[in-house]
Amino acid sequence: MRLENKVAVVTGASSGVGREIALLFAKEGAKVVAVARRAERLAALEEQSKELAGEIVAYAGDISLEETNEAMIDFAIEKFGKFDILINNAGLMDNFAPAENLDTELLMRLMQVDVYGPAWATRKAVRVFMENENGGNIVNVASIAGICGGKSGCAYTMAKHAVIGLTKNTAFSYRLNKIRCNAICPAGINTEMTDPALFATADQKGLQNAMLSMNFGTRNAEAFEIADVALFLASDAAAVVNGAIVTADSGLISF
Repeated sequence: MRLENKVAVVTGASSGVGREIALLFAKEGAKVVAVARRAERLAALEEQSKELAGEIVAYAGDISLEETNEAMIDFAIEKFGKFDILINNAGLMDNFAPAENLDTELLMRLMQVDVYGPAWATRKAVRVFMENENGGNIVNVASIAGICGGKSGCAYTMAKHAVIGLTKNTAFSYRLNKIRCNAICPAGINTEMTDPALFATADQKGLQNAMLSMNFGTRNAEAFEIADVALFLASDAAAVVNGAIVTADSGLISF
């Protein structure tokens, strides 16, 4: 088991990629604190993990709040006695709007969840990891929108560029403290966030621009496939991988 005796905090764990990461980590022996707002989904996830080698414990909270990002890590330490891995997965999509159509309320909410949440969680994590003999490990779920700016809305693109900046700065700043920080950049993933029904309310100009990149025959990833990448980065198999921006996009970035 690749994560035996490890303690991980996974945000956005009630569905999609976060849920698959929590389950996979528990299969690999980790004790996982699963964080999300939807307590009923977390309860079902907790129940599902009972037959696994590790364990999943629910923590209901909103990571757009600074205090949640502090408390979820404190909870992991209180529950399991230590903390080894942070997965900053929770995130919101925008409505594909370009700059001229930015909605202020949506922009602020998206920044709270996609940027400030990971930043606050990272701040707390590195403070703990610096006291750990073996350091610690952070994996951020970003997006190819953080690499090439034309494949999503303006707000989401801004946010994911910020996550990549957070990743690189953290990796370099704490490389001597045995702290690794890497990011995964998926393209489309088959989750509720990419439900075609949501496109009905999208900004049409922005959506048309984004859809130009979808005509190259690449496929969407499944959530479990992104979880596999997260497992690699969180495990000792990636011991020398630090500050990496790992594309998981079926080759879309190459076009």
